[in-house]
Amino acid sequence: MCASLIDKAPNLAGLTRTCEIMNAQALVIGNKDVVRTEEFKTIAVTAEKWLPIYEVKPQQILEYLQYQKTNGYKILGLEQTANSKMLEDYQFPKKCILLLGKEKEGIP
Repeated sequence: MCASLIDKAPNLAGLTRTCEIMNAQALVIGNKDVVRTEEFKTIAVTAEKWLPIYEVKPQQILEYLQYQKTNGYKILGLEQTANSKMLEDYQFPKKCILLLGKEKEGIP
């Protein structure tokens, strides 16, 4: 999961727990320093110890996604719009990256 556009520690901590529970391969965030904050640790409840977390700054996302695409990953944008499909109705590819949009602006 690529959450580099998300910048709120509680949301990133919750995503870390969700990724761990869903057996995601890794979580990509925009600033790895957030995992050392008490706000993050309180919500993540040690999930960051079991889930690889990588840093890809927002300005590096396009390059990162292009690289992953050459490695066979499908890139899926995840945001809520009028044309969105329900996640439970979607058949995910085996190798995919979920790109989460900004909390108000979505995916640029």
